[in-house]
Amino acid sequence: MGKKKKILIADDETAIHKLLPVVLSSEFDIIHAYNGQEASELIDNEQPDLVVLDIMMPIKDGRDICKDLKKNSKTKNIRVIMLSGKAEQHDRILGLELGADDYMTKPVSLNHLATRIKKMIKKE
Repeated sequence: MGKKKKILIADDETAIHKLLPVVLSSEFDIIHAYNGQEASELIDNEQPDLVVLDIMMPIKDGRDICKDLKKNSKTKNIRVIMLSGKAEQHDRILGLELGADDYMTKPVSLNHLATRIKKMIKKE
């Protein structure tokens, strides 16, 4: 059996950190970041296959993280699913223009998010 794919959950809401790993069961290695600075460091050090990235986080904004991630040749191929409470069309477009592969609004169905993650990982 191959090595498990690694997913970084970068969100300042603890509920998603507790519940999403349950839905994803044992299919992936899950790492956690609770603020933007921690997320940036883990992206550089851990090289996850996919990042579930909240836009509004302490210390560093998810948009800046996504922009930096996609500009860096070492991290540009990491898939990103942005999460946000901002549901306006221009917010969605901005997220995708910054390089996110998907954009989902909160509150999010964890089963729906898990399905999107699995589908995106299988595309690799």
